Amino acid sequence: MPSLRRPAAAAAALLLVPALTAVPAHGAPGTVVSLTFDDGHRDQYDVARPILDAHGMDGTFYVNSSRVDVPGYMSLAQMRTLASGGHEIGGHTLTHANVPSLPEAEKRRQVCDDRAALLGMGFEVRSFAYPFGAVDQDSMNVAEHCGYNSARTVGGLVSPGGCAGCDRAETVPPAAPYAVRTPASVRTGTTLDQLKGYVTQAEQSGGGWVPLVFHHVCDGCGDVYAVTPATLDAFLDWLQGRAPGGTVVRTVGEVVGGAVRPPVTGSPAQVRNPSLEAPPSGVPACFQEGGWGENTFVWTRSQDARTGQYAYQVEVTSRISGDRKLVTRQDAGTCAPTAIPGHRYELGVWFKGSWPGTVRAKMSIYYRTASGVWTFWTNGPALAETGTWQRSLVTTPPIPDGATHLSFGVALPGTGTLTVDDFSLTDLDA
Repeated sequence: MPSLRRPAAAAAALLLVPALTAVPAHGAPGTVVSLTFDDGHRDQYDVARPILDAHGMDGTFYVNSSRVDVPGYMSLAQMRTLASGGHEIGGHTLTHANVPSLPEAEKRRQVCDDRAALLGMGFEVRSFAYPFGAVDQDSMNVAEHCGYNSARTVGGLVSPGGCAGCDRAETVPPAAPYAVRTPASVRTGTTLDQLKGYVTQAEQSGGGWVPLVFHHVCDGCGDVYAVTPATLDAFLDWLQGRAPGGTVVRTVGEVVGGAVRPPVTGSPAQVRNPSLEAPPSGVPACFQEGGWGENTFVWTRSQDARTGQYAYQVEVTSRISGDRKLVTRQDAGTCAPTAIPGHRYELGVWFKGSWPGTVRAKMSIYYRTASGVWTFWTNGPALAETGTWQRSLVTTPPIPDGATHLSFGVALPGTGTLTVDDFSLTDLDA
């Protein structure tokens, strides 16, 4: 059977085309099919990839950057294998968020920071897909603002049981590139004939673009959004046979075209819940208790606050090694402030407490790598004990290449009591 994969030289040349002319530049085939896979599930690499490669077809994989290297999802190494083999990596928000339901600033953080993280991992990220297919005009504006060339929804084309009066194919180029239409998502009940029908209805209506939406590729995995390997393999066998009639397979990026745009930060980096007010009991939201070594300690939600009602205190009663500290939460961006490589940041924490003069309390600073690993970076200067509120203010070196987020807090590496409040972060190179 003839291969439907674009020759490597042609795919490389496509990156030089600034306008939305990718498919027309190669002869405007009658019907274009894009095989898209959402959420970055591990079975997409283990099962779907070999089937695609055996048929010489490239897919578009929409990945949540916070799930990279998480069990059940693809690793960074696997994603790089996909990309080096001709497949496309696209964005899907940091945490699979329902974009229209979010406040404006959170929309931008979820979409922009996800793309920036994937770019930082070394991928050419041009295409986005809305989680749940949920989209409104504000979400479309955000996808464009964040540097994407297209954004895919779910639905809008004729599908069994729905959208009877809709078009049978998306246009090339799409009339609304930030609301690219598709048939319904492929589910366990989607038959091989239905998959074929999505293609033939486009062919019989003058051609166009048919982006297909897959999630899991597995046998009996218990997820409703799944296709069996046998069905996918049979569909691609059939699809190969359509090539002589002008039906081809292209990635979303190849269909839409356009250059890879620079990263855009979703919102200025900031500390969430900086004065530790929420919730009124337990560990403050967007913070975590940290430390290491052999020591005994007690954490307290203190009302001896600098501002507001609450501060947070640790008392170390004995120590052989290590330290204790409250730090901004080390997550994938839900709480952790975004860091831009090359930028310097001014980090601030107000503190007071008592400890022996031999103890070197200090600010400890961490960053998250593009592969999702949190790494200790550097310490601030030693801090003297004080009975009144004082501020530790540290200017970081330039953020290392590949770093995506920051975490920091004041560490107490000895016996004593430390109370902290009012964290701050300023991008000095914004």
